Amino acid sequence: MTKAEQIKALYRSNFSAFLRFAFRELNPKTDLVETWHINVLADYLERVAKGEITRLIINLPPCCLKSLAASIALPVWMHGRNPELKIMSIAGSRELAGDFERATQDLLRSPRCRALFPHLKPEGRGGNLYLPHGGQRISGVVGGILVGRGADIIVVDDPIAPARVHDEPRRRAVNKWFDAEVIPRLNDKDKGRVVVVMQRLHHEDLSGHLLSGEQPWVHLNLPAIATEDEEWTLSRGGVITRQKGYPLAPKIDSWVPLYRRMMDMGAYNFSAQYQQKPYMHMNDEEVRGGWFAQPDEFGFPMGALCRVPETAILAYELFGIGDRHPAMPAREMTREEWERYAVWTMDYQRRLLEDPKAKWGPPENETALLAEYRAGPVGHRQEPIEDDGPYSF
Repeated sequence: MTKAEQIKALYRSNFSAFLRFAFRELNPKTDLVETWHINVLADYLERVAKGEITRLIINLPPCCLKSLAASIALPVWMHGRNPELKIMSIAGSRELAGDFERATQDLLRSPRCRALFPHLKPEGRGGNLYLPHGGQRISGVVGGILVGRGADIIVVDDPIAPARVHDEPRRRAVNKWFDAEVIPRLNDKDKGRVVVVMQRLHHEDLSGHLLSGEQPWVHLNLPAIATEDEEWTLSRGGVITRQKGYPLAPKIDSWVPLYRRMMDMGAYNFSAQYQQKPYMHMNDEEVRGGWFAQPDEFGFPMGALCRVPETAILAYELFGIGDRHPAMPAREMTREEWERYAVWTMDYQRRLLEDPKAKWGPPENETALLAEYRAGPVGHRQEPIEDDGPYSF
């Protein structure tokens, strides 16, 4: 077997390799930045192609190849292996559906793809592609009527726009449409496969709706920054790990660009679209009110009733910015801090008698006052007091 034949065999049998091939064919002037998540994404979609997964939800941040992989490369690869399949590609808008269809046709028409799958000779009518062997690529739009159409595999991509997800009637309509129109279109209800591809936008978006239902879904959830240690076992062998706090694709979006993006788009949008964790409750000002830890200027762990921006909370939780969590209760004082606070208080009260405008702060002779305080009455001593109880009164 020649090297060219070996490469063709690799592309035909390995979806991870074909996905990279598809990217290069459609973006000849753009270098693909290799990241580990491409292998994980391709592995899950290949398991769908093999029938090992029949219900898959993919939640990834924007611009992570999820649409190219699921809505363009996967149908072409599966048709190349089985040109009798009927694959339905449903997008959130007609414009997006048109983009997917044009990209699919461009890929199929490329000389290298024609050499790879010479039997794929699609004809297009009304937004759909028909193959000589009986297979079809059926194009649809979220909310559209699918009655009379059947498919072996259905891919739903970006079912609702970020600007519309807070419109409750529209959001619920998408969920109801999916329940009524998508699953019934499977030719085989048991073996038919459905893939939902999207970034999270709301806790009751389509992903949230499906994950809270009774039907078990395989969930590929990859936040921009890991909130816990991750381990991904690939079906072809090998294990990929990511430690808590590490970005998904450091060569594309490292901590600094992601932090700036969070500050630009706000905590809610960043947590949903990039972290795949939409807030269940969030006010318009994106601040959290309550009794939080607010150490005073001298470092004593005091609490205060205040409002904390959610971006400050995410800055600490995701990026490690700050020496304390801005929305956590104040910690307890240590014994040493209590003694210092007592000495400061007594000195402040004494100075107030002499000067009503005196300000709270460290005494000039703090060391001596502490020594005197610790050597004073029994209640101030550091050594433990023996308990002679029980006591009667």
